[in-house]
Amino acid sequence: MKKIFFSIIIFITLLSSCKKEEEITPPRDVAEQASEEEVKLEEFLSSHFYNYEQFQSSDFPIEISIDTIAPPNDNKTALINQVVKKNVKVKTSSGDLIDHPIYTLVAKEGSGQSPSRADSTYVSYEGILLNKNQFDRSFEPIWFDLTTVVRGFREGLGAFKSGDFTVDQNNIATFSNYGQGIIFMPSGLGYYNQNSGAIPEYSPLIFIINLYLVKKTDHDGDGILSGLEYDNDGDGLPDDTDEDGLADYLDQD
Repeated sequence: MKKIFFSIIIFITLLSSCKKEEEITPPRDVAEQASEEEVKLEEFLSSHFYNYEQFQSSDFPIEISIDTIAPPNDNKTALINQVVKKNVKVKTSSGDLIDHPIYTLVAKEGSGQSPSRADSTYVSYEGILLNKNQFDRSFEPIWFDLTTVVRGFREGLGAFKSGDFTVDQNNIATFSNYGQGIIFMPSGLGYYNQNSGAIPEYSPLIFIINLYLVKKTDHDGDGILSGLEYDNDGDGLPDDTDEDGLADYLDQD
């Protein structure tokens, strides 16, 4: 009797395993998904605003907040009228290049230098979804090598500049004139069909950012800045011009 029961368990397990394999859904068409999410992003941008009036009237540090355009805020300027839109090409597994929109809102540009796609940046940020649920936040600034982040973050951060800072006698830095703004991106520039923590698959992303410092990098120490070697053909992938399997920005040759 025990042998039969054990065999039944194995049979059910195999059926369950087969069912799971059959239920695996292939990724959605990249072009169609990019088009659908462009509509969703622009609907959000058309129905929301940020606290731009505070930025216009104060010289003190202010955090960006996003709210819905509705009474008593129905006279506010929508984000869609304040963002800059550009298309970046995403290379699919079949080799096609599909345009994906990215929208950047610059609340404060900053006074220093803009990062390349391969620089290191000292930033604080908040990540939210289109329903305004927060999926990540850095309360304190953190260093990011931009080659390690999602493409939309890497592409969007170039619209901003670093700021100035002073260090007091207790070795505490105070920043001023730093870049502040928002980056809006479709999932094709984020995690696409992958779940990542609190981010569901096919989720457009919003990053509210403060850019404090930029460090120009030379990952391979060849005397050429990584930003000049990283993605010169604009397909979002690191260049490998000598086709040796090692990206140019990591290849001393």
